[in-house]
Amino acid sequence: MSETNCNKQAERRQKISKSTLIVGMDIGSEFNAMALMNEAGEVLGRHPKVYNSREGFGYFERSIEEVKRRKGLKRVLIGMEPTGHYWRKIAYYAKDQGHEVRFIRTTALRHQRELDESSSAKTDIRDAVTIANVVREGKYIDTVIEDGIYRQLRMLAHVRENIQRYNVGTKHRLAAVLDDYFPELKEIFWSMKAKGLWAVLEECPFPEDVIKCSVEQIAELIGKSSKRKGKALEKAKKVYQGAKETIGLKDVSEADRYRLRSCLEEIKRCEGQMKEVEGQMEGLLEQIPATEILMSIRGVGMITTAVFLGELGDPKNFSNPKQIIKYAGYDPQENDSGKSVGRKRISKKGRWLLRKYLYFMGLRVLYRNTFFRKYYERKLKVKNCWGQLLKKKEAICAVVIKLIKVIFALLRDNRKFTSARPVAVAV
Repeated sequence: MSETNCNKQAERRQKISKSTLIVGMDIGSEFNAMALMNEAGEVLGRHPKVYNSREGFGYFERSIEEVKRRKGLKRVLIGMEPTGHYWRKIAYYAKDQGHEVRFIRTTALRHQRELDESSSAKTDIRDAVTIANVVREGKYIDTVIEDGIYRQLRMLAHVRENIQRYNVGTKHRLAAVLDDYFPELKEIFWSMKAKGLWAVLEECPFPEDVIKCSVEQIAELIGKSSKRKGKALEKAKKVYQGAKETIGLKDVSEADRYRLRSCLEEIKRCEGQMKEVEGQMEGLLEQIPATEILMSIRGVGMITTAVFLGELGDPKNFSNPKQIIKYAGYDPQENDSGKSVGRKRISKKGRWLLRKYLYFMGLRVLYRNTFFRKYYERKLKVKNCWGQLLKKKEAICAVVIKLIKVIFALLRDNRKFTSARPVAVAV
């Protein structure tokens, strides 16, 4: 454990006083297990079934208030493992009641379970006690439950990600249809979402349909839908020639036509949903002052800004850039033993979508921003502990970490990005 982590854990332990009631919760889909504990580690109550219902939540609050009154406790610190989406209801309810809610990692729970129990048996209430012990030792995450704009942004970011994944799968299915019956189209059009391709597939999806049309008719179809109308005739000739010389299957049934039509309709629907979600994201970003600062960095766009702020939450919750780096899973993970020095890798813990889009941001600023491009080129000349030059992906990760530090500094100082160093003004 690093010195920083040790100090952070010690600070958390110091905040837990004799007047603190620690609540450990093992989250489930139907009910949760709850254990109540004091600062000394004495178990004050075990509640194996706190149901996810109005009656269950009332029982949850009454149990806490009864122990607080009986033991003279004031502060309530609740720890839980964020299992799936089931934690949200009880966590937001507890927050509304004025309780402090914190999360623990799955690895911390597993390791603590091995220390606490001589038996390997696992039950919900045992896990609740173990979670309370983990929280009592200060081994929880300083994640704050976000509400308002940041929670909406995060929800939209995940909705967009799900739509995008489904859309990619649908495009692969459409490409498979074209591979069977009209593979030449994939060489003519740049993407499965090219508007010119959609127009052709709507009116004449198979080679036998194209041959029935004239080159001029095909050119008109492509021209109406495409922005590059000047190249419509050229593409139409290629489509017509490809239909005449196609190596695709000749026997086209109604089932094949339905298969292609359903794929095309799904792609259009997904593209429309993506635009709608992105429009809502843009509307929310207009209400956040940090948006203008982030987008002042050349290469950082609206989508990456929305995902970054949605996954990160309020930047004011972070006191230094190392916290953001760890939160995104870009903190280096070492594996050394004796004289053996392992290769450093990023931990990949924390918010996976934040980590993914930070990597995208790193790639974009790398190619569109001179400041980060020069930093990347310097990193490629750096040698690791074995005397080897950094790999390209390692250098990109270094750019991402640099980008996080730059973003933190900009937000802290409330200023826009500039490649030049700020000049100190004499007072």
